[in-house]
Amino acid sequence: MKFLCSSSTSAASIFLSVVFLAGCLSNSESPVVANTATVSGSAVQPAQVNMGEQTIAMRNANGRVEVLKNPLRIRFFNAADELVLEQVSSSGGLFEPGFAVDEPLGSDYLPRRLLNAPFSYMVGAEIAPQLRATPWVGNYITQALVGVQYHGTEVLEAKETARGVELTIATNDPTGRVIDVAINPADNNSFEVRMSVNPAEGVVMVADSFVLRDEESFHGFGGRHNAINQRGNLLTNFIQAQNIGAGPLAPVANLASGQGEGYMFPSGPDAAYYISTAFASTGGYGFMLDSTRPSRYDLGASNADAWQVNVSGTEMTYLVAPGAEKKALQSLSGLQGRHRVPLQADLGPTLSRAVRVLSAEADDATSYEAKIWDDIAKIDAFKLPVKGYVFEGWEILPRETSKTVIKALHDRNIRAYLYIRNYVGVDVANTERPETFTEALQEGYVVNDAAGLPYLFGTPFGGLGAAIDFTNPEAIAWWEGRIREMLVDLKADGFMQDFGEHIALDMHFFDGSTGETMHNHYPTVFHQTTRKIIDDIEAKTGRHIFFWTRAGYSGRQGSSGFESSNFPGDETSDWSRASGIASLTTDMLSRGATGSYGYNTDIGGYFDFHVGAASAELYTRWSFWAALSPVFRVHNSSSNGVRMPWFYGEETLEHWRKAAELHLKAAPLIMRLWQEAQTTGVPPVRGLWVEYPKDERARQEDQQWLLGPNVLVAPVVEQGASTRNVYLPQGCWKHVDTGAQFEGPRDVTVPAPIDSLPYFFKCGTNPF
Repeated sequence: MKFLCSSSTSAASIFLSVVFLAGCLSNSESPVVANTATVSGSAVQPAQVNMGEQTIAMRNANGRVEVLKNPLRIRFFNAADELVLEQVSSSGGLFEPGFAVDEPLGSDYLPRRLLNAPFSYMVGAEIAPQLRATPWVGNYITQALVGVQYHGTEVLEAKETARGVELTIATNDPTGRVIDVAINPADNNSFEVRMSVNPAEGVVMVADSFVLRDEESFHGFGGRHNAINQRGNLLTNFIQAQNIGAGPLAPVANLASGQGEGYMFPSGPDAAYYISTAFASTGGYGFMLDSTRPSRYDLGASNADAWQVNVSGTEMTYLVAPGAEKKALQSLSGLQGRHRVPLQADLGPTLSRAVRVLSAEADDATSYEAKIWDDIAKIDAFKLPVKGYVFEGWEILPRETSKTVIKALHDRNIRAYLYIRNYVGVDVANTERPETFTEALQEGYVVNDAAGLPYLFGTPFGGLGAAIDFTNPEAIAWWEGRIREMLVDLKADGFMQDFGEHIALDMHFFDGSTGETMHNHYPTVFHQTTRKIIDDIEAKTGRHIFFWTRAGYSGRQGSSGFESSNFPGDETSDWSRASGIASLTTDMLSRGATGSYGYNTDIGGYFDFHVGAASAELYTRWSFWAALSPVFRVHNSSSNGVRMPWFYGEETLEHWRKAAELHLKAAPLIMRLWQEAQTTGVPPVRGLWVEYPKDERARQEDQQWLLGPNVLVAPVVEQGASTRNVYLPQGCWKHVDTGAQFEGPRDVTVPAPIDSLPYFFKCGTNPF
């Protein structure tokens, strides 16, 4: 189930929520691979520290860090003693006003004024109002920082510790503030830098800035749609719900926002459900901000010679992993976590039967069950190569009916998947029993407001909901019962774990935390809670459970360390680069770079209120797009109704079958690459920049990918196209459909009939 219409409010304002919601309503198997820990767990390399008079040096087998005392500057070197990253050396004056704002509706007109200097900070004010009564619950209306900026100037005091070094740094702040810094070797071939301002009163933001090197590009950052190389861009690290292209209004919205064809409403082109603060630089290092507070990257947007990371608050921790591209990916995914290896059947082809809601043809239990049995009959009649089937509305069916459906699927060697979400609600979604909501509120299993009352919000389906508090041990025990019911009692093989992104800053949790730190961290806690339950079930039964998620965030052991897979949120059923089929490749490659490589698109798109249901052409092109991606799964609109492969007629069904069979043919390769990624951290599906980092075209290419090093995929994402222009990097490449061979680097144009996917093998290889 996905976003349709929602609001958010504290319990004290339930009446206003109800009024708003009334308005909304009018509208062949591989062997089991053990699910071992996905964090690389490489030991911390011991460091040698040299406390010199003017320079402090820390070295281990992976490289070294050098601190120049006066003027202050920190530099990072790789194992070959090559400089890969250094703080900027510019100094600010005595009065440096600062201003930065995420503009309402994702526009980009106001210039930012950010001080690029070593260890800077802002004294001033921050505002961050959130939306409370729309489908974008929890998103910023705007976020602004304004104040005066200061920075570190020289090392006042330095001492060696058991782990590394601690520094006291003077600043140009006339009040005498200092910055406390600790630099230590850390796991996964990284160095950790921690800074905090002392005294902290009045400080609203801390930052660090680095030299932007010629031709350096930045790759990663989670499920972003706007670019594969983020150089020159501004990125906000704050999970944002349901950002979509403007559909028919795109020409006006794209122009008015100043953001072009990638504009997404309401939070702008960089908004994402699934955010990583980690990235790999072609400059020879990986970088990860280790913070769940709202934060931002300015990657040369405000200053062509520098890039900056900044965090709301008074302290910041980041990690630098010296190393070339693949080594950086290994380090970053080891820190953040890697998607678990699935069974080959979990890769699909999979069909999903959503519950139709908010429609004159909305489902009830009887109509929904009939659709399930009709789907199974069609699978049999057409002899479709289906490996998985999802029935999301299992909660509205009698338990015995669900058991019967699951047995029927298992009798056909089809994996059975169900559905669960992070909140309880009273709505028409038909994904849980009404009494579940009452029980959770009565027993105190949900997140509260400041008064200690359940924090209620409007659900996407026209009702009231409350987020489950996964910091409460009693709520966790209750959640475990729900998971075990699906997997043990009903014998399902997995499920979609939906939502997790609409946490308000003023929510209060059982462990004392608030939404300020939990907004980004909540999905990780959510997915970790579920993973622990699954690990126990798998250990005791030998089974393999597959679950895929929507919202996620990074960190040392982030969301990706607990998931099997994730889907990119509510893609729109159109051709747009903003949120339609042309947004998928950028999203997949960006999140996959740092460990979240089990990409799981909704074939046909999902959000179609303003663009209409997917056409047969779009459905077919989307099916072939997914054919050489990690997971092949049909899942589309619950408002206009699910489009199964047979919906459009015999011709489209045969196109879908051909795409599904291509996926099955490539599945052993995908599995092998996925298994290798558990050690190497290099994603099965990767951007061209991973293998060709010196190739400027390869670093920018966001509509092609590599499946391993020897398969180049170039799906058609343009309506009405019959050919495809493809960029081939260095080497010899064979177009599989025609057998034609080409020597790269060069552009070629190949035929692309509706029932095909343009892809190439490296000459002399036969990957599948």
